[in-house]
Amino acid sequence: MSIPAISRYDMANRIERTVAALRSTSLPLQMPGAHEWEQTRRQLITQLENRILPHVRQVSTPTVMVFGGSSGAGKSTLVNSLIGEEISQASILRPTTRTPIIVIHPDDEAALQDHALLNLGTCVCHQRAIRGVVIVDAPDLDSVDDSNRELSARLIDSADLWVFVTTASRYGDALAWNTLTMAHQRGITCAVVLDRVPDRALAPVRADLMRRMASMQMADSPLFMVRDMGPHSGLLPVEEIADIRQWVELIARTQAGNALVDRTTAATLPQLRSDLLMLADVVDLQEHARIDLRDKAREAAAAPIDKLLTNIEHGRFANGAPTTSWLSLASAGGPLAKLVARRKPRFFATRSAIRDRAMITVFESVLTSVRVALTQGLTAADMNVTEAWRQDVVQTEELCQQAAVGVDMDAIVERAVDRWKADLARRQVSPNPWLAASGTAALIGVAAGGIAGAQTIAQSLGYAAEVRQARDDLSHRVRQALRELVGVYIAIIDEIAMPPAAVLRARASEFLYQ
Repeated sequence: MSIPAISRYDMANRIERTVAALRSTSLPLQMPGAHEWEQTRRQLITQLENRILPHVRQVSTPTVMVFGGSSGAGKSTLVNSLIGEEISQASILRPTTRTPIIVIHPDDEAALQDHALLNLGTCVCHQRAIRGVVIVDAPDLDSVDDSNRELSARLIDSADLWVFVTTASRYGDALAWNTLTMAHQRGITCAVVLDRVPDRALAPVRADLMRRMASMQMADSPLFMVRDMGPHSGLLPVEEIADIRQWVELIARTQAGNALVDRTTAATLPQLRSDLLMLADVVDLQEHARIDLRDKAREAAAAPIDKLLTNIEHGRFANGAPTTSWLSLASAGGPLAKLVARRKPRFFATRSAIRDRAMITVFESVLTSVRVALTQGLTAADMNVTEAWRQDVVQTEELCQQAAVGVDMDAIVERAVDRWKADLARRQVSPNPWLAASGTAALIGVAAGGIAGAQTIAQSLGYAAEVRQARDDLSHRVRQALRELVGVYIAIIDEIAMPPAAVLRARASEFLYQ
């Protein structure tokens, strides 16, 4: 095999680096085009690792011929007949699961010792096999089993030469013909065996098939016809497959095999650079999609919280239970009545604990309002993010389910409330004769919540700045809670491994000589 410009050793190293880069590349986000490019990535790995790399490493590597086609086409019977012995199970009614049979000659065993192809099926080393050629009986292209169809496609990508086996009644089937077209376009050398052809149809079917092959630039590809033998079991008569056998032996004992490899490589490597660059672009698109999902999470969550922050700024948490609690405890005869009336207690510290507890009771009502409002705001934010993600071009159903499990709304709200209480407790304020430190902190919280009577008292005690600061602290804790919520979504996105596209572009640059 001739490798232009660089040595086999260098070429092998380049291909190995490329395979490693392709293996480390993933397209984890389900978005338009990702599935097709994931298939391309797998095809490239198979082509490089199973087909090209073995021939670059070792000149004497046998030529790999994969016999593939639709169910009931006679692939196994043809393979068995070429070997002259029943090696691969043959049946018109193909089983739903089937392991590929890889037939090699004992003299080729050493050359194929580390060949990746051997991991794809059952290897049969047989004295009657054709030396210099590996014959693979592949699963059906139209198998009802998805894994079998995938395996058949991988084997075709591994082939130095694909022998497309079909029948006179099915050679025009869309699936098989499209596969043949794609294989030829990917640079795989193809031959066609038309099996079970009635004598009366030999001429017209051959003419039609040759026209089809010519239309897809396959006029030079070998075409073999096998007559319909009627119901039978076992091997085909030797004379019926003589042309195919002679062709396979010719490839095995001449330089035709190397020529096939050169031809396939010449078609694959230039396209490889283009595919690597396109794959790098697709990786970039995935990264951009991830950034977009991050941005959508932040933007979608902001609106409900903006309304809550406005309510905090204007102290709108007094309605309902907080006001009722205040009126009950601050009215005449209540523990906070003297504070409201600004009548100093007879003794500075006497009974301050009662007033402290009363103020804390009112503050707990305010905290309940804050909890409810924050829970509502975060729930709306969570719903907005989920809806924004579900409308994205990326399929995010699974990501949204992960977020639903990861978001602990009650815990986020409680942390925010506890942190705000801690902020109030830490703030140093001037003492007053009615309340101890805990009661004073509660008064500032109640005033920040918007209870008018508490605001008046705080103003008269010189705590206006502290009330404004309490509202700022609460706004900060709410924003922090929002970041926790959005952080669950962003963490899910950030945990997705996204390979750098630069590695693929670096590998593509190594094939510029082509």
